[in-house]
Amino acid sequence: MATTALQRRTAAGSLLLALSLAACTPGEPEPTTPTAAMTSSSPASTTPATPTKDPDLAAAEAAILEAYRGYWAAKVASYADPTRPQDPNLAVYADDTALTDAQSTIFTLRDSGIAIPGEPVLDPVVSDIVLGDAPTAVITDCVDSTNWQPIYVATKESAAAPGQAMRVVAEATAFVTEGQWRIRTFVIQRDRTC
Repeated sequence: MATTALQRRTAAGSLLLALSLAACTPGEPEPTTPTAAMTSSSPASTTPATPTKDPDLAAAEAAILEAYRGYWAAKVASYADPTRPQDPNLAVYADDTALTDAQSTIFTLRDSGIAIPGEPVLDPVVSDIVLGDAPTAVITDCVDSTNWQPIYVATKESAAAPGQAMRVVAEATAFVTEGQWRIRTFVIQRDRTC
């Protein structure tokens, strides 16, 4: 009897092995019906989850970039014709030393008879966002001034210092004041090209 039970187990094992191999062998595909696991909206366990960005950080980053680009647009407009009053958006998007440095540059350009026509190409990246009671952030940019060069208004000759790189790294800081992100500091790092 022990032999018969052993023979039955061996036959059953062989049958299971044959069925397993048959399932792996290519042939006519069996129609499949989606199961609850297949129709689930959750990703398969082998698919890595895509990290989601914190909505507060994403909103802050968008507002910071808006302030930064607004600051630049106001500077570009003001520097294009420094004999006119500064673009009012300069005070909307900048504060502290970023505002006073830009205003000082407008006066210097006006007194020197220099304008900066054209427009730079920007590629800002926001980092080090800190939210809370005193929100702050850092913006690092590669400023390409190839098409934004100073000229003497009277002669249209270049007023650019010789040998300056056309693409330089700039770093700005931003903070929230009166409920709005503004640029606080802005520094061109002429020794760092990008």
